[in-house]
Amino acid sequence: MTFCAAPFVHMVHNPNGQFRTCCMYEKPFKGDYKNIQEAFESEENKIIRQRMLSGEKLPECAKCDIDEKHGGKRVTSYRQFFNQFKDYVNNPVFKTLEISVSNKCNFKCIDCDERFSNRYGPTIENELPEANFFNELVELKILGGEPFLDKRNYDLLKQVPKNIKLMLVTNCSIFPKQEMLDLLLEFKFLNINLSIDGIRDVAEYVRSGTKWSRFERNWNKWIEWGNKLGTNKCHMTPHFVIHSLNAPFFEETFKWSDIDLSWWSWDFLTGPEWLNISFLPDHLKKYILDENEILKEPIEAFLKTNKHDKNLFYQLVDNAIDTPPAMEDYIERFYARQ
Repeated sequence: MTFCAAPFVHMVHNPNGQFRTCCMYEKPFKGDYKNIQEAFESEENKIIRQRMLSGEKLPECAKCDIDEKHGGKRVTSYRQFFNQFKDYVNNPVFKTLEISVSNKCNFKCIDCDERFSNRYGPTIENELPEANFFNELVELKILGGEPFLDKRNYDLLKQVPKNIKLMLVTNCSIFPKQEMLDLLLEFKFLNINLSIDGIRDVAEYVRSGTKWSRFERNWNKWIEWGNKLGTNKCHMTPHFVIHSLNAPFFEETFKWSDIDLSWWSWDFLTGPEWLNISFLPDHLKKYILDENEILKEPIEAFLKTNKHDKNLFYQLVDNAIDTPPAMEDYIERFYARQ
């Protein structure tokens, strides 16, 4: 599959002001657009639409190509999700939006940067769209930073039509107050995406700012809240970003969660490349596969996308400092004879 309807129905507005046709699309728009609608109707986006219609296999869509090489997810790829809107190809209409109103965050995750966390740099804020902008919207995805850390997300949710699907991505450091919970309940359907890249010491290491006891407490609150609502109203979706410092620990994280794999979401970090597991030496790739039997097929498919790169591995070694005891067996293998 090469065609994707995303450029015809969707837009991403990152906290640094960048626009993208999709979060999986590698390149942000180059133009300086004053709002989401202008970016959606831009010549840049029209060119992407024409490339899709011509049947071109876009290299910028490689992440979906990777996802579609394996199964296991309820929705195999974002491309699969967007293609439910193929009817709008001849008359593009804004139907879905991914937005970050700011990069305000209390974490400094090892795989993140200043675009999504002000722990790496200055605080960046986007202006909220006009209320009439949402007239045709059917699905909204809100990220941060950490969405519950920025009160403007409450303002955004107040002005959005409630007969839509809402997805919120949270790092589980904050469980919202009743006022926010009541507002969430007004929406047609909820998907609360719980970011978890490891448990206990591994979580605290790869997602600096995590306090595991607090994370676990808020995780349990979300699960209990979601169970009361039922799956017809709400999905709690654990999401794991697989990279070179946490890859061996997916399976133990999954088992800790006691949530069926079909409800999980995961993706493979492609950049920065020193954290991309496909560039690891073969003995570490084997170790990762041995530790993740339950996710062996997708991990193996991704590991084959690149060969070992010594310079990137040396960069990984230089950055793997002060690792916790839970990672000791894995880190020792960094220095094994190859």
